[in-house]
Amino acid sequence: MPLVYFQTFGCQMNVADSDELRRKLISHGFSETDSTTNADLIVVNTCSVRQNAENKALARITEFARIKKTQCQLWVTGCMAQRLGDTLKKTIPGISLVIGAKEIDNLDTIINDHLIAGTFFNSESHSNASSISDFVTVMRGCNNYCAYCIVPYVRGDERSIPSKDIEDSIKSRISDGVKEITLLGQNVNSYNDNGTDFSDLLVRVASIDGLKRLRFTTSHPKDCSEKLIRTVAEIPLCCHHFHLPVQAGSDRVLSLMNRKYTPSDYMNRIDMIRKYLPDADITTDILVGFPTETDKEFEQTLSLVKNVRYTTAFMFAYSMREGTVASRMTDDIPKTEKLHRLNRLIETQTSITKEIYDSMIGKTIEVMINGRQEKREQFWMGQDNGCKRVLIPCENVQSGMIFKCTVIRSSGMTLIGEIQE
Repeated sequence: MPLVYFQTFGCQMNVADSDELRRKLISHGFSETDSTTNADLIVVNTCSVRQNAENKALARITEFARIKKTQCQLWVTGCMAQRLGDTLKKTIPGISLVIGAKEIDNLDTIINDHLIAGTFFNSESHSNASSISDFVTVMRGCNNYCAYCIVPYVRGDERSIPSKDIEDSIKSRISDGVKEITLLGQNVNSYNDNGTDFSDLLVRVASIDGLKRLRFTTSHPKDCSEKLIRTVAEIPLCCHHFHLPVQAGSDRVLSLMNRKYTPSDYMNRIDMIRKYLPDADITTDILVGFPTETDKEFEQTLSLVKNVRYTTAFMFAYSMREGTVASRMTDDIPKTEKLHRLNRLIETQTSITKEIYDSMIGKTIEVMINGRQEKREQFWMGQDNGCKRVLIPCENVQSGMIFKCTVIRSSGMTLIGEIQE
């Protein structure tokens, strides 16, 4: 069997795209390896959200081009591949193929064109490799054009995948042993397949036999409807977790970012989630140090974070991405000030996260087992019905099982549970 090695940078969309390419390669006779030394194909899936992400990817690609064996192909895909195109080949001559993020829907053609019969191709070889949780992409691209974001430029306009194709993909994953599906898109809320909106899609997917849990990400606040929130509350399989990126707590900054909602609009969505799902975990993305953000506006972001009380948050300091609207603004906030604001935000959110985890002690939660804890084999890892990580000391269990557990303690970022008899 030919061997493929994967290195993935970036968001869950990139993880899902790598998983899709991995499945297709395995169905064509490949086996995955964790070593570049014996790989016949190396795939690097890249991110363009921040310059630091591109720098890391370029460093790894350069290294792979230097150490790979002579006949090994080196493929570069993802957002940076889309942004830089074939100029990557000129920069790093060892690259065999550049696959832009917009080409992901054409993987079958790409594989057939570049892995020809007699080289790697073997359509009769299949693998039953599986995991308990998996991503299924329901839409690609983005129409929002937030001022700081490169994604719409490298992934293109929104394209909803037909609901029948999504259902067929999920049924195939379930037959391979998958128990939990996360529906994925840059903005799943705007899904529309000939009148089937995202809430309707959730209902259809939840009816598939064998599925035990259903999640989704990411939701844009402007499209987070009462219908969607109510649907999540009404479907037993839907996990009580909303990832709802806020980015900033200032009217003016949100307007500059082209986010198309106000802090008041956002808080109305939060109140609605709390109304239908009082126990829901709400997580977010926050960007500090956006051009012209004042101290007072940063304090408004801190105030919003304290009011919402997110379970966790992804927090970043603004960095300019060439080609975005924000790149034409004056980046007038010193790096030291951006980091100061970021550290204050992280300190605030970390304290809230610890309080939320500590408040779970003594409560009963439902946990799906994901696998063994690598460093401590007597512990099994799991996740509750929200987004909280749980460790359980137990034996004679298997991944995919769901148990009711009592939370006996918290590390501040992880719950320790005890299976109820």
